[in-house]
Amino acid sequence: MSAARDPQVAGSAPQDSLPAPAPATSAPRGPRRSQAIVLAAIVVALTAVFGLLGVRLFFIQVIAHESHLQIARRGVRRTDSIPAYPGDVRTSDGVIAARSMSAFDIGLDPLRLDDVAVRRAVEVLAAELDLAAEERRAVLARALRGRQSGGRYARVARAVAPELADAARDALRQALTPATADESLVVDRVTRRVYPLGEILGQVVGVSDLDGEGQEGAERTQRDSLRPHEGRRRVVTDAREELRFFLPENVEVAPINGEDVVLTIDSRAQVILAEELARGIEKHRAEAGQAVLMDCRTGAVLAMASWPRYDPNHYHVYPREELLRRRKNRVIENLFEPGSVIKPFIVATALERGLARRDEPMWAGGRFHSIGGRRIEDVSDHGPMNVEDSLVYSSNIGLSLIGMRLGRDGLIDALDRFGLGRKTGIGLPFEAKGGHTRREEWNEVYSTVSVSIGYEVMVSPLQLCAALAAAINGGYLYKPQIVERYVRGDAERRVEPQLVGRPIQEATSQTIRDALRRVVQEGTGQYLRMEGFEFGGKTGTADLDPRYTKKDYLSSFEAFAPYDDPQVVALVMIEKSRSGKYYGGTVAGPVVARTFRRYFRVAAEPRFEKMKIPGW
Repeated sequence: MSAARDPQVAGSAPQDSLPAPAPATSAPRGPRRSQAIVLAAIVVALTAVFGLLGVRLFFIQVIAHESHLQIARRGVRRTDSIPAYPGDVRTSDGVIAARSMSAFDIGLDPLRLDDVAVRRAVEVLAAELDLAAEERRAVLARALRGRQSGGRYARVARAVAPELADAARDALRQALTPATADESLVVDRVTRRVYPLGEILGQVVGVSDLDGEGQEGAERTQRDSLRPHEGRRRVVTDAREELRFFLPENVEVAPINGEDVVLTIDSRAQVILAEELARGIEKHRAEAGQAVLMDCRTGAVLAMASWPRYDPNHYHVYPREELLRRRKNRVIENLFEPGSVIKPFIVATALERGLARRDEPMWAGGRFHSIGGRRIEDVSDHGPMNVEDSLVYSSNIGLSLIGMRLGRDGLIDALDRFGLGRKTGIGLPFEAKGGHTRREEWNEVYSTVSVSIGYEVMVSPLQLCAALAAAINGGYLYKPQIVERYVRGDAERRVEPQLVGRPIQEATSQTIRDALRRVVQEGTGQYLRMEGFEFGGKTGTADLDPRYTKKDYLSSFEAFAPYDDPQVVALVMIEKSRSGKYYGGTVAGPVVARTFRRYFRVAAEPRFEKMKIPGW
């Protein structure tokens, strides 16, 4: 046997000692089975969940459909208001006198702040919003009480202008952290009333409170016309009311804005009258005054001014007593014993009733006369006077004699004919009535003389102005008118002039016009005349003290212009002049003359300005 065939030759290992071949690679059976089980469980769970959801949806959509539909409708459907806006107040020439603008109520959520932060926030907001010290203390007290009681809102200011609200927010963000400021500051959009003409027309337009209710002037008497009426609409919203949907066809009630109220006031005339009245008050250091300019052909009030005056944009800053004094519309609220400005109506009634003639001699001359034991005095002796002269030179003696012819009943009739001592019904609040000595208390001599020269009778400036218009316009007494028309969109309602009566006829009216022209040409108003422009007027000076101490006077001047075609009448009354001058022609007359010159654009200066008379 050869060595080559021996299996152990060449160092070979035995065959049965060789390693076995490696088996093929495969996943273990345990992990595969676990995955299959998990997958099956998920499928079963999802099937069960969706099965239950399907059952629930079937129950909701089919079995309980109606009940759930009602619940859904109640939850997501509601009725919302549609805002409407108050009307404007405008002058006859279109200038806005009152309008509602966007504004904001400012408040704090005190629970978002600690006591120190509350004090800091109030301090910053009060400074930015210019709150008075008293109001600052009130705001701080409200905020601290809110923290203690768990309140979520403490008011800081109401109806703040948008720019002030933005400034307040910025200031608070700087004083606190921006996040704290944003969380604690509460800003609600509202509307506020603004008055672009300010104190020029303050007492006439009046003011509305922070809730939009008119409190004074036209804002008060016209609030039903100015008031808007909100609309209603159906809306759809989610549970949190973060999304809101509405369609035009879902409007149930359309909103209606308030009507615009257009006044008879002419803005140019108002500025002129207000400026000239203020000038007269300042020149004579007077305590108060009032003035009115009226269209004598219709009774429309073109301008109405009172002094002292106030700005309705800032009415809340005035102390209470000061506000009560300033807000008063003295033209309609004040009553006076008017003095000599009543004389044209006494003469007109006597002429109309045939108790006197224009050229009839009335007084032989002199400064003093006695009637039934009562001594009557004139300022100057103008010599012999007829009826017209008595009016031109404002003779107390002449008018007393005319008044005695009329007697008690005739004088009361004269007052009634011209609407003196009764409300005019102009449509502004707090109008005073006035009156005269009662019939049963009337002294046959003393009261008759007193009423003839403007005492023992109380009238308002507006009553006097309306009466003067009737005396010179042909005898037609019109109701004073402050509203010209109402406007809403394209719709318009006009207020027509209203004739109250006719106290005298044209012939008597012509006599009064002629006499009042002579007052300015040669009588107590002669220093008021202007070259190339003729007008007529009547001066008046009355003792304001009920005891007639001759310390405080009411200086008055009533007038009409132009003479040949009367268009307007004016009345100015100035109370308690402290310049040393108090006669109506000296104190009130220049205010009327300057007003006429500017209103009619007269080139010539009044005579007192050309002569440079001191104190005029």
